[in-house]
Amino acid sequence: MLNEPRERTDKVFEDYNDYHDRGMIKWVTAYAMDELVKSISAGKAEAMKDIPTLPQMSLTEIDASLAEALKKNRRVSVQLNQKDRFGRQTESIEGFFKGYCGEDEILIGEEWIALDRIRNVHVLYEDKWSSVAVFRQNRN
Repeated sequence: MLNEPRERTDKVFEDYNDYHDRGMIKWVTAYAMDELVKSISAGKAEAMKDIPTLPQMSLTEIDASLAEALKKNRRVSVQLNQKDRFGRQTESIEGFFKGYCGEDEILIGEEWIALDRIRNVHVLYEDKWSSVAVFRQNRN
């Protein structure tokens, strides 16, 4: 009973009005919308990002880094002791250090951060406008 061939019926498409459809030919050249491609690329980039976990700094080291940033008017990158829902390190918060609130919170940019949540503070040094590659070429 299992080896008996089955009868197959041919699929017949009958026109029901004057319009005749081309069938599946019209889908051969289908393409994804630009928004869909960008969304897929953004999702892939988000899934593939790997942020390294920086070493835990003591409160004295954090305070010294913040003092240097304030004195030299530099931006800082603050990594928190925080993981995302997949167990990966969250992205650092970047901005100018604007001061303390009491003894347990600091203001980076427009965000208040508790000192006990901070893992690492890194002072960001940017190149001067005069040392950009375009200007270095003109000096030679």
